[in-house]
Amino acid sequence: MDFVENLQTWVKGDIIQGKWMIGIAILIILPICVLFTKTSNSFQKGMLIPLGLLFLMNVGYGGYLLFSKPKHLEQTEKSFQLKSQETIENEIEKIKVNNKSYLMTKYIWGGLLILSVVCSFIFKKDYFQGLSLGLIVMFFGMLLIDTLLHYRLKTYLIALNQNQIGRNLLN
Repeated sequence: MDFVENLQTWVKGDIIQGKWMIGIAILIILPICVLFTKTSNSFQKGMLIPLGLLFLMNVGYGGYLLFSKPKHLEQTEKSFQLKSQETIENEIEKIKVNNKSYLMTKYIWGGLLILSVVCSFIFKKDYFQGLSLGLIVMFFGMLLIDTLLHYRLKTYLIALNQNQIGRNLLN
């Protein structure tokens, strides 16, 4: 595959994930949040804040993916037509920075997930146990999202590096 095909595949994957994130947020998380606001159960009230944050993160980041990735694709394709080698090198550098960011956020989400699990055993009040469980769900959701995005990014980076090596051999 050439550079543009790899770029299009990566962008399409991120757009599909953005759609899934928004869909899951609206079809699953939002109704649960609405149900929890109408209850007097303190355990469910504790879960409401983290689930509300997970809803906002899914809608916000999913929307960001839907709107930013097509623009990135268009700009990168135009740049590639003008200066192909420079565009590939710039794209590889951007992807390497994003790779480090995803790696760091996966450790952060994982650490916060473990901390939330520990807190769920420490807290005895229903509200705080609900809060801990909600945080577990939220951090697991964010870990899952970033893991999927990172996996596709690594695949794209490998393809770009192979493409770059092939170009260097031909020159």
